[in-house]
Amino acid sequence: RFESSVYAFETSCDRLLKKLLAWLDVHCETDSERRRLDRWIAQNEDILNHTSQKQHDMWGDEEEDQELIPQELLDKAEEEKLSRDEYKVDEIIDETFLDLNQLVKFLEETRKFKPAQDDKLKKLLRMLNSKEFVDKKVIIFTEFADTARYLEQQLAENGITGLERVDGGTSGKRYDIVKRFAPYYNGMTSATLEENGMKEIRVLIATDVLSEGLNLQDGTRLINYDIHWNPVRLMQRIGRVDRRMNPEVEEQ
Repeated sequence: RFESSVYAFETSCDRLLKKLLAWLDVHCETDSERRRLDRWIAQNEDILNHTSQKQHDMWGDEEEDQELIPQELLDKAEEEKLSRDEYKVDEIIDETFLDLNQLVKFLEETRKFKPAQDDKLKKLLRMLNSKEFVDKKVIIFTEFADTARYLEQQLAENGITGLERVDGGTSGKRYDIVKRFAPYYNGMTSATLEENGMKEIRVLIATDVLSEGLNLQDGTRLINYDIHWNPVRLMQRIGRVDRRMNPEVEEQ
């Protein structure tokens, strides 16, 4: 995830940190353990608030007032609570605090990182603004939904128009997005899209939910923002645009 984007790595650190905090909240039972946990949270309040606010700003559709530790994580930790008769819970608590401190160090570093320093993102922008890509339909594949959301935000802020994103969280409107990107190979045209009040997409950011079984041949450029470990997955991605063409549709 770090190779994909700093934002995806930061999100992973934040999620893991909250899982560990939930585990501690459930397992810290003595007065000294509770004081230690409360003190740690108070000492790291700034970084905790920063990452929570950043997640809210990026995803936008989450509740304004988020709890530091989501209730579902607390419930999960409670379900899997360790017995002190069977486990050395006090020693595990000590190790967990060490893990938290390491995660905070990572988050302090990612906090310093700005999109203007992101060479990978800047390379993508240069490609999209080059003569080989301008006015062409482009699919950008990434392995992670967090990176897809990051790219959508950053490309929009840098003037890329006709932009849309699809990942596992957009299943309800997925087929509409496919039609808006590739109307001709999905039984429509640019004109019928306009008649139906649907805005055509030029640049589509997608995770591998679109890597197989869909007709996206209206697109003529494909960018692998992440190189998937499985070469078959790469072939499936390429197959979205590099497929046997239908002469009638091509004429349209």
